[in-house]
Amino acid sequence: MGKLAVYTVGCKVNQSESEELKAALCQAGHTLCGDPAAADLCVVNTCTVTAESDRKCRKLIRWLNRQGAGKIVVAGCYANLRPEELAPLPGVVRVLSREEKDRWHREVDMMLPHPEAARSAFPMARCRAFVKVQDGCERSCSYCIVPEARGEEKSRPIDEVLDLAASWLKKGVREIVLCGVNLGKYGGGFGVDLGDLMRSVIGLGEGFRVRLSSIELEDLEMSWVEEWSRSGKVCPHLHLPLQSGDDAILRDMGRGYGQNDFLAAVNKLRVAWPDAALTTEVIVGYPGESEAAFAETLKVLQEVRPSRVHVFRFSPRPGTAAGNRDDFLSPEVIRRRSSILLERARRWRLQYAEE
Repeated sequence: MGKLAVYTVGCKVNQSESEELKAALCQAGHTLCGDPAAADLCVVNTCTVTAESDRKCRKLIRWLNRQGAGKIVVAGCYANLRPEELAPLPGVVRVLSREEKDRWHREVDMMLPHPEAARSAFPMARCRAFVKVQDGCERSCSYCIVPEARGEEKSRPIDEVLDLAASWLKKGVREIVLCGVNLGKYGGGFGVDLGDLMRSVIGLGEGFRVRLSSIELEDLEMSWVEEWSRSGKVCPHLHLPLQSGDDAILRDMGRGYGQNDFLAAVNKLRVAWPDAALTTEVIVGYPGESEAAFAETLKVLQEVRPSRVHVFRFSPRPGTAAGNRDDFLSPEVIRRRSSILLERARRWRLQYAEE
């Protein structure tokens, strides 16, 4: 059978997809390989959320080629949107489209050598497994290219999620991470929601816990939070994206909430689930962001004091409303604000650890 190396750039959804690819191909008899030169095929699952993500993907592909990778297959969000930038890179033999990625375990399997008989194997047991339950996004955030890269929202049937989660538990996994591009929209068209899914996964048995990757403010139901808190089986953590603390910037981004909405939700969350760690993410240097607007973001974060903050420097993405603006901030201003925010985030993280 073939030797396969899989490399992932980007979010937990990408990680989940890569894990499923590895599991399916190992079950088909192929083996995982950590050495690109020894692999029959290297697969790169790409991200395009920022220009820096694009650069990381191209850098990784070039590195794999220098390490002696014979064949490189590229998939993922960057591949979906701009395959013409990836196909000419050294070592790349194929760029999978979004439609091909939906069946990529079969596409990759056909590119690997097959003897007469196949053996069944799975990757080594691990403590945590990512399970993708939802894909796609139909929000219209002005800065985001993900809806174009991922397409319309779609959810995995509960039975399929439960089967996949149960298979990981049988292999010794003790933490199931449910992830999605827009996780809070789970169940659209099925007559169920994220609360129903969580209830079902929690009911699979004992000896494991469940974690959520990220959820938008508009989708978070406090009744769910109270239930998760009582269950004792949900990791006490929620990732609630802020993006900005300034109301005018939030309106321009199309986020659908304001500063007070976010703070009110955080206060309710901490009453409903006192032990939960709250993490968030912020974009610095959004077009038109003044010093006063940046100060509002710092003010909100100071009040929330999240245990971790993911800081993204604004990166204009082609075809987005924000990417077509003409009031971009200078790289120097963005770097300075990013440094300030990262230092504050470090302090909040230490305070959280001490508490």
